[in-house]
Amino acid sequence: MKKILWLLLLAGATTRPALAQRHIKHISTLSAQLGRTEQGDYYELGYSTFLTNRTALRIGGLYERGSLGIAGNYSSYGGRVFIAPQLLHLGEFAYLHLLLGGAGNYEFGGEQPTVDGLGTERRQRFTYGPQAGAEADFFLGNRASVVATATKGYLFNNPLIDRWPGYAGVGLRYHFR
Repeated sequence: MKKILWLLLLAGATTRPALAQRHIKHISTLSAQLGRTEQGDYYELGYSTFLTNRTALRIGGLYERGSLGIAGNYSSYGGRVFIAPQLLHLGEFAYLHLLLGGAGNYEFGGEQPTVDGLGTERRQRFTYGPQAGAEADFFLGNRASVVATATKGYLFNNPLIDRWPGYAGVGLRYHFR
């Protein structure tokens, strides 16, 4: 029992200075995530900065790829921007944020026959629309956290992949000043 108390005291002493640095204005983060969509996989690199002690601005670039069944494979390059107000936190370990924003994607869809029926052409287009979701940060120490994100959106301009795209992923986030 004495060893457990010393371990808890040591863990508390080593993490206490970091607690004040988690959610304060002008703290920035870099993150890398991977996850799933309804049709495929995605990879996202992101940057965020805290505008206030409880609200962050999140910016990310993502690459998505997958299969549209008989229509063939697809890929998409996109960007997302979110305002992320803090909903709640569990001590200094876990923080939950609401994500409200938008996305723009450049999609390369599956192949379809040309007008003359002889060859095939690759369909492509730019899509955009609002997105919303939630994000949880689980801190591992002073500067690192595991992040879990889930978003759902709506895309305009007749998307090739999905009109209601959903994203669910996990990754690592580095916090710096």
